[in-house]
Amino acid sequence: MAKLPARKNISAETTSKRIEEAEALRQSISESIENKTSNTIEVPIASISSPKFHDRRWHDKMAIVELSKSIEAVGLIYPVVLRRVGEGLERIIGYRRIEAYKILGKETIPAIILENVDDDMAILLMATENMQREDISVYDETLALIDYLKVAINETQEGIEKLLIRFKNHDAGSIQLNDEEKDKRLQMNEVLKKTGKIEISGLLNRLTMLSMHPLIKEALSASRLSFSNAQVLQKLSKNEVVLKAVMNRVIDENMSKREAMKLIAEHKEGKAPSTGEGDMLAKWKSFSKISAKQISKLNKIDQEKLMDYLKKIDEILKSKL
Repeated sequence: MAKLPARKNISAETTSKRIEEAEALRQSISESIENKTSNTIEVPIASISSPKFHDRRWHDKMAIVELSKSIEAVGLIYPVVLRRVGEGLERIIGYRRIEAYKILGKETIPAIILENVDDDMAILLMATENMQREDISVYDETLALIDYLKVAINETQEGIEKLLIRFKNHDAGSIQLNDEEKDKRLQMNEVLKKTGKIEISGLLNRLTMLSMHPLIKEALSASRLSFSNAQVLQKLSKNEVVLKAVMNRVIDENMSKREAMKLIAEHKEGKAPSTGEGDMLAKWKSFSKISAKQISKLNKIDQEKLMDYLKKIDEILKSKL
């Protein structure tokens, strides 16, 4: 990850102004798209570079495939947002749309090109857009919040993480904060409140995610694993083979935190995970716990996919039983 230049302390007034400018620009882009007044042009996909600062590390490939099918059926509703950097173009918003277009074999994509957008504004726009997504995972939201903070209070990624660790140690009673750190904490808390997501205490609770095993981070990013289960699975991080096996069972069987802890305890006691018919029955039992309310919350594409799976199960049962 490229590093931002060294930064100086800025006032709360400047922080507030940065946030307001980014939100105003994001709102203007959204309104122009909704009202179909945006200046959209076709841009060669090969000419679009990725952001040189933080970008999402993992992407749900199946979700991108589903998006490509949706685009093929109804077209692209929202163009991607790029900024001009020197002679080139850099993506700000629209990674999954670009990847979906690649799957469809398209060479160009509709885009809005922003002029005179600096690095800080680009990061704020990316972070704000990520936080607005309905399907954002707890991991991606945490990264977006940290991105948002580092620009809003004029701090580096490393600086933000060090401050958060200092705050957590302070709350645990192991250290004292100096006056500058106390001011930073108040400033960061005000910034977080403006996002409407969480306050500083909630972000500190999520801090452990940053140091979790890559397999766990990937599952968190794809919303396949809850944060509470990720915390207990991290205990197996020194043995990747065991971690992967246990994590897959926790995900496949939709285990609660208590069930995951029990499974981890069995591994620590040297008990092998059950296989074969026992696994099949456990998965079916877990599947049967899913409520109609949970299904109704799925988007239309996922509901249709689930219906296809149910039809296949029905066909197998009718032919074999």
